[in-house]
Amino acid sequence: MKHIILTSLALLSVITFIKAEEQNSFSFSTTIGMGITMNTPSYHSITWQAIGYYNPTERLSVGMGTGLSFYEKILIPIYGDINFQIGRERIITPFIELAAGYSFALSKDAVGGCYLNPSIGIQHTLKKRMKLHLALGYESQNLKRVKKHSDEYFLKEFEEQLSHKSISLKFGVISKF
Repeated sequence: MKHIILTSLALLSVITFIKAEEQNSFSFSTTIGMGITMNTPSYHSITWQAIGYYNPTERLSVGMGTGLSFYEKILIPIYGDINFQIGRERIITPFIELAAGYSFALSKDAVGGCYLNPSIGIQHTLKKRMKLHLALGYESQNLKRVKKHSDEYFLKEFEEQLSHKSISLKFGVISKF
């Protein structure tokens, strides 16, 4: 009985994957962007992101992403992403997007934290399987770092908690396969 159930589940998974391939249910997005800081200390950011999506419907995409964020320290966010197109697909289609996860710091004297990036934007269809992506949003990344200060008498070391908040502008390409 177990073999029949496992075989049925495997067959169903293969059929679902084949149907997903036929409907262009997977897509990949890569973007570059910049952030205009909203807090002190002021660090404008430059970002690069790569996201793999599963598209359960024509208008909804759910995926996982990563990238690089360059502040005073380099952060690597890993996050879940939800993208919803407002209205049916046209040459220019508006969308809303939410990315949330955790950022890791590459530096030995820093620890990452929570990552959040809600945004709105437009997608411009270039070809049947390729779109340009332009988004405006809010980005928040938390970071803890160790600061050191020394003079001829003392060596001071303390932990500083930063919360980078910025207006983000991203431009990229989405490709279905």
